[in-house]
Amino acid sequence: MNPVSKGKIAAIIGPTATGKTSAAVELASRFNGEIVSCDSVQIYRGLDIGSAKPQRADMERVPHHLIDRLDPDTTVDAWKYKTLAEEAILDILSRGRTPFLAGGTGMYFNSLYFGMFEGASRDDKVRKELEERAVRDGLGSLLEELAQIDPDSAVKILPNDKRRIVRALEAYRVTGVPLSRLRENNKKLDLDWLIIGLNMERKTLYARIDNRVDDMLRAGLIAETEALIATYGRDAHALQSIGYRHAAEFLDGRMDLTEMTELLKQDTRHYAKRQLTWFRKVPGVHWFNPGQLEQIGQTVAAFLSA
Repeated sequence: MNPVSKGKIAAIIGPTATGKTSAAVELASRFNGEIVSCDSVQIYRGLDIGSAKPQRADMERVPHHLIDRLDPDTTVDAWKYKTLAEEAILDILSRGRTPFLAGGTGMYFNSLYFGMFEGASRDDKVRKELEERAVRDGLGSLLEELAQIDPDSAVKILPNDKRRIVRALEAYRVTGVPLSRLRENNKKLDLDWLIIGLNMERKTLYARIDNRVDDMLRAGLIAETEALIATYGRDAHALQSIGYRHAAEFLDGRMDLTEMTELLKQDTRHYAKRQLTWFRKVPGVHWFNPGQLEQIGQTVAAFLSA
């Protein structure tokens, strides 16, 4: 088997605060692996506290990829992430090591596992919003928008073909890439996947989320956000992410510390729920509680030895 064209990769996915990072570090250390981050915030430099980046000791213990890779004012879509991640995966495999994909950004995961066209370009919420707009404003307004962003798709769609117009706009809204380009470049790496999902009882997860938010604030999330705004500006792309946008609104005087803390906890819980909904749609996931690390290790060992 060519290790580059058909290598083995293990993914650790699941909602935020389920211990994906620590599990990935333990597994990668045990199985001659390196970690490829699948996190849309950890990829940015300087966003350390709010993204719960791995500790320096863990990053020294196991090589990590796609962490601190880009400046916060850089925009990264699923297409860009897929390109960077595949480069890292191929590099790891070429050196005879095992890539461990770790993180909870569903769109990024889908771009690698399913390919851009089938995986990362679909979103039920976006589709519903577009369908409602078609009813409210007329299908013509959607087609006009499509002609601006993806003329190659627009000229091939009949003016009354609501499904295809909505589909093309959905793909662009989700990925930032025109559907015509997605279809032309839908290649993905030929990999043998093991997907480990981490989850726990909801009450326990929500308590962990609340504690994590408190820890982030004690660790200096607000000061970190203030410094980032001073360097990159209030509208920097990365600062619109959960945690940083909340801290920025506090700094703007839009809410007091108590209000900001409670809203951040609530929004993080909602985000975790959306993550779980997303990953439950992925076929073939082996679900575990984070405390079952020994069983997870046995599953990984069996996969790598097969």
